[in-house]
Amino acid sequence: ELHHAQAELVRSEKFSTLGKVSGGIVHEIRNPLGAISLNAELLREDVADRPEAASSVDKIHRAAERLDRIVGDVLSFARDTRVQAHPTSAREILALAIDDCEALLEKESVSARLDIDGECLLAADTALVAQAVSNLVRNAVEAMRGAPVREIVLSAREAKLRTADGSRRGFVVLAVEDAGPGIPAEARERIFNPFFTTREEGTGLGLAIVHRIVDAHGGMTACGESTRELGGRRGARLELSLPLEPTRIAPADGVSLGEAVRRRIGGGSHSNMHATAG
Repeated sequence: ELHHAQAELVRSEKFSTLGKVSGGIVHEIRNPLGAISLNAELLREDVADRPEAASSVDKIHRAAERLDRIVGDVLSFARDTRVQAHPTSAREILALAIDDCEALLEKESVSARLDIDGECLLAADTALVAQAVSNLVRNAVEAMRGAPVREIVLSAREAKLRTADGSRRGFVVLAVEDAGPGIPAEARERIFNPFFTTREEGTGLGLAIVHRIVDAHGGMTACGESTRELGGRRGARLELSLPLEPTRIAPADGVSLGEAVRRRIGGGSHSNMHATAG
């Protein structure tokens, strides 16, 4: 556990440096890329009456669009993640992520259910963490294409985890589990690394962005085999561990994050929350 926490700290420092370098390079790429796209559009009009030439121009334009998407992903990874932390709950975060992926889940005929153990109140940037969970959900949906069972479980629990300095702190552990083929053991240590992907297409930055969001909260990421059987198989399980009271984030509204969460608990705004059936 301590080894994992220390490895996460080293990874975070490397990612921070890589993000700064990548950001500078990408800004230099974006200007000539924009010129390529613009001139391809102009050229398309000139060769509209020549099918072969028009086809070549279309290929140039599609390639430029793909590069622009890659540039956008790199910029998202390189961007300094600013966290606006407020009292929130795992239920609020997970529900927002499911809403964000609703169209994809319906299109792919994938069912999603919640399994929340306790109140799981914390201080975090709800929108950012929901974005991270959404990325995990989208990855899970892609992994299950062709699988006999198409179900994911989004769960949350509180846990005392060891941090890089050897101490134990309270965390809320958010997890997404699927019924796909799982992640090969040799890929698990690298799955959150930028530009690493097990798919034929993709930039390999989706999970790296997830790591950046979690790291900005002072949290940790992990992946492994699912802890539950879905349709008789154990797929992948990806975890985002977020501290109950992050130490890296400036307090919101002049109130300490711990005090804000305690007030919310004391106010009973979540007294009706309970764990759903697993």
